[in-house]
Amino acid sequence: MNKQSQEIIKRQPTPAPVKSTNLGSATTQKVEVLKSFFRSINIPKEKLKPITVAIITASMIFMLILTNINNSLSQGTYQLKKITANIELNSNYQSHGILSDYLKTMAKTIYENNGNNFKEKFAFMRSMTQATLQELDPGKKRYVIMFLRDANLLKISSNKTTALLFGANLAGVKLQDMDLKFTNLQGANLDKADLRGVDLRGANLENASLKNSCYSDQTLFSKNFDPAAFKMRKISNSKKCRI
Repeated sequence: MNKQSQEIIKRQPTPAPVKSTNLGSATTQKVEVLKSFFRSINIPKEKLKPITVAIITASMIFMLILTNINNSLSQGTYQLKKITANIELNSNYQSHGILSDYLKTMAKTIYENNGNNFKEKFAFMRSMTQATLQELDPGKKRYVIMFLRDANLLKISSNKTTALLFGANLAGVKLQDMDLKFTNLQGANLDKADLRGVDLRGANLENASLKNSCYSDQTLFSKNFDPAAFKMRKISNSKKCRI
């Protein structure tokens, strides 16, 4: 190539890039790029058009495939969320049923004994309570504790029967602001429980697990009780008990 030809090439203006505002303009820009590419490799003019059409068609098919994949993924995500919601709804409904059956059975047992000594049926009540607590979420466990407290079944007793909640799974139970004075919580699992504002004066917490349970300035303990020794966490009453 001579010097004059080089000067002409240098003076040729560089085409300004086409800004893509939509799918049509983007496709047009790609077509122009493809044409420029084919011209640079000296493809015969009669073959340029069919090759360009073939590539554009392939690109459109590829875009359609991607769109279908995205739609399928979105539909799959929606279906998964729907299935998860149905499972949670069924689980919640089942949990309500478990709690309702427990309260009815316990109320019937108490009524039939007319407030007399429960020693003979205590083992049945304890096993039923333990099994029910194992199936309930922390929020519903609160209602079990409220029921047992109001039925006067949680007080420290002089008889030699095992505590109703001995070794019970009360992890995460929400007991905020409840009056649990003289409650027998011996051996209970109260890890991560919400004990803010709870009155635990005189409560039996021997061998109970209270790791990461929350308490506040309004929580009342027996004298000489050290929350730090049980690895409890002190937080404000206005804050949520989160782990």
